[in-house]
Amino acid sequence: MFRILVLSLAPFAFATGAYAFAGLLEPMASDLGVSVAVVAQLQTAFMIACGVGGLVLAIATASVEKRTLLLLVLVILAAANALSAMTSSFWQLSVIRTFAGFVGALTVPVASMLAVMLILPERRSVALAAILGGNSLAFLFGIPLGSVIGSVYGWAASFWFSACLCLLVATLTYLFIPKSAAPPLLSAKAYRVILQWPIPWLLGVTLLAFTATFATVGLIGPVVTAATGLSGGSIGLMQLLIGVGSVVGLSAGARLADKSNRPLPWLLAGILATQCLYILSLSGGYMAANSVALIATALLAGSACLFACAPIIQTRLASVAGPAATIAFAFNGSMIFMEQGLGTAAGGIATARFGLWSVGLAGALIAAMGLALSLRDLTPKTTAEPATPDGAAQNRTARASRMR
Repeated sequence: MFRILVLSLAPFAFATGAYAFAGLLEPMASDLGVSVAVVAQLQTAFMIACGVGGLVLAIATASVEKRTLLLLVLVILAAANALSAMTSSFWQLSVIRTFAGFVGALTVPVASMLAVMLILPERRSVALAAILGGNSLAFLFGIPLGSVIGSVYGWAASFWFSACLCLLVATLTYLFIPKSAAPPLLSAKAYRVILQWPIPWLLGVTLLAFTATFATVGLIGPVVTAATGLSGGSIGLMQLLIGVGSVVGLSAGARLADKSNRPLPWLLAGILATQCLYILSLSGGYMAANSVALIATALLAGSACLFACAPIIQTRLASVAGPAATIAFAFNGSMIFMEQGLGTAAGGIATARFGLWSVGLAGALIAAMGLALSLRDLTPKTTAEPATPDGAAQNRTARASRMR
């Protein structure tokens, strides 16, 4: 299990580098000579690049040995974060962050595949949960710590912190994770399963849930400061609530996953409600007097509802995709990254056009569309064979035996 914990540090390092600067948008905008709405688009470029790179590179590197691939990705991320810290040009930073997102999107799927190879088949769900938990740990510890470091020593320090973290995880991976055999390639026919009901609709729910949430969370620094007056390290403490909510949500979603799709409308309604809390806290009216409590509730509850959706949707994808579940997961993962970028873009556009108060309205409108979509019956009409992401079960077991 120690090796699984090491692998979970890869998404921890990736997510820390991806979000640590979100609480430092205002000082970054000042130093780079652009507006907050413009600098927020760094996150948009990063996440959209993740959405494209995750799927493209997963297919292109399917036959590459996975530990070597993970080490390469971590070293590239370390270099990209270091370059991000050294540049003073917004456009150079945009190119670097886009490249980092394109390559870094491989972190979670490659770490997940290595975890599956290292663990017995009957414990695969535990291993995959641990890998997803790396993202939650980033929101709990890595991202708030990066924001605090950046607020004390300057925003570039948050990127240096992320670069060092990537190198540390690469070292641990090299020392403790054994080499693996490349998995067999899936046939072209398997890719057509993505068009099978209800996969497009499930992906649509994922799209709208993440886009709605990140319309506000993507601009967390300016939102928290405008609503509460908090700044600097206090924003990092607020970001910690996202991590707490994600842990609660993943746990709840795992328990609700056997309830078909029935919990999804309630969870989307919860996301809609939290976006309305942002509107109230930024309105400047009577409710703004309790803005700290409103923002804290929105971050905690919104994150819990969002992350609770993930295991429910993943379970539905597995039940309908069968042996092609890996492809469905890759599409879902790529969409999650793109949706985070689209959500930040929506929040940035709303801010530039109507003011910061409108980010909650943008998120609420998108969440309402997600709620409407989730009300459809998304239960698979037929049950596919159990998913075997790495090919034949006997091949997976043999690989696990060799690695142990």
